[in-house]
Amino acid sequence: MAHDYLELTDRLERAYSRRLALRRVSLADAWPLFEATRNPLFNKHLLWDQPTREHDAVARMDAIVEAARRGRLAALSGVLRATGEWASLFRFQPYAADPEAMEMGIWTHDRFWAGRFSLELGLLCVDAVFDSCDVDRLIGAAAPENRGSCFLMRSVGMSEADLVRRPTESGRTVALQEFELLRADWQRQVAERAKAPAYAIVEAGGRTSTSRGDVDVSWCESPHRADAIEMAE
Repeated sequence: MAHDYLELTDRLERAYSRRLALRRVSLADAWPLFEATRNPLFNKHLLWDQPTREHDAVARMDAIVEAARRGRLAALSGVLRATGEWASLFRFQPYAADPEAMEMGIWTHDRFWAGRFSLELGLLCVDAVFDSCDVDRLIGAAAPENRGSCFLMRSVGMSEADLVRRPTESGRTVALQEFELLRADWQRQVAERAKAPAYAIVEAGGRTSTSRGDVDVSWCESPHRADAIEMAE
């Protein structure tokens, strides 16, 4: 495998932003995920059908947890720093067309669609993954009509790439707009917001560090930025 996803997870679980912290995904995350799927808009653009039973969400989360344990992907839950409440799940995994690249995906509970939580988490994860490993290219994909997800990917610095077709679990084929972010472009973007890093890291022993000063995501709360709903996958 091109990247060490176990090592990446070890690093990412130490990252946090102004309101959110990352932790390893766990089977217990299946219950808030199932609750999130009760909103039809949550499932509208995903490549899997709305689960009808809690067991279905548990089985899906169990597969993600097992894949993460085996180092096939990095899966982190975004939780509120203040309470530990589950807000979102963020994943990095090998991009099928180029294992040297990583594809990312996010599911956010509808309670956190307001307040730009997806944007805060996206910036946190994108900055942290480039800082934590040698990946040179990130990929995201969303249905073209999923304006929230497309806006989220543009907001974290990604640019439109190819329009592709992918199968859903139910056998349908859907069109997805791919987005990409190259390391060189990310480095330029980080330099432009050098006084407003998107995250910090808790080092071993509890020491907090960030290479670009105190965490400040207020710059992303411009009224010109909209909340993202969901990345499709």
